[in-house]
Amino acid sequence: MEPGSEGIEEIERDGVVWRFDRAFLRSNWTCIWGRGCLGILAEPAEELNQGCCSVGAHIDGPDEAGMTATLAAVLDPERFQFHAEADAGGVFSDETRTNTRVVEGACIFLNRPGFPGGAGCALHLQAEADGDRPIDWKPSVCWQLPVHVDWEPLDGDREQATVRGWNRADWGDDGDPMHWCCTEGDRAYVGDRPVVESLGEELETITGHEVYVELRRRLAD
Repeated sequence: MEPGSEGIEEIERDGVVWRFDRAFLRSNWTCIWGRGCLGILAEPAEELNQGCCSVGAHIDGPDEAGMTATLAAVLDPERFQFHAEADAGGVFSDETRTNTRVVEGACIFLNRPGFPGGAGCALHLQAEADGDRPIDWKPSVCWQLPVHVDWEPLDGDREQATVRGWNRADWGDDGDPMHWCCTEGDRAYVGDRPVVESLGEELETITGHEVYVELRRRLAD
């Protein structure tokens, strides 16, 4: 999504110039997983309830890979449909540990509809059961989507970070055939709060507390 008609809100802190797409952050986008999401396959597949989990999650570096492997090892089998597959072959697609495995057409962590332990991400479900934040359990790409951050270097050891809505192009070549409805069209713009509030926990984790508080103040005007 290109910056909307409302323009860009810019906040600079600690060597980072944060640029926020006001239109997206003030929109009423909300995740509609399990509530009409058509998924990311080439054809609409609402009945599969896969959302954006039809492909394995990209892992952001060795630290995140280690965390994902550690958390997978402590998942309760009753909340993890593919526990046996993970135990036998691990949770990564190969030895690079840069993507989670795809099992039976979707991410190994995705419990399918009808699973007694609950449909949805096993990591998410376990975090909630343990009283933790799901964003502390899930790979970063999973909890950040549909927020996307474009990083660019600036002069003087500064960086620029543009925070916007994720779009089809962000999937690379894989995005062309997707039946992408997440931020395209109006299907998911049915929330009861603006994104800056509904995804407040995620935005604060990305930007830090001070920047997020200032962003909330400005977008409330």
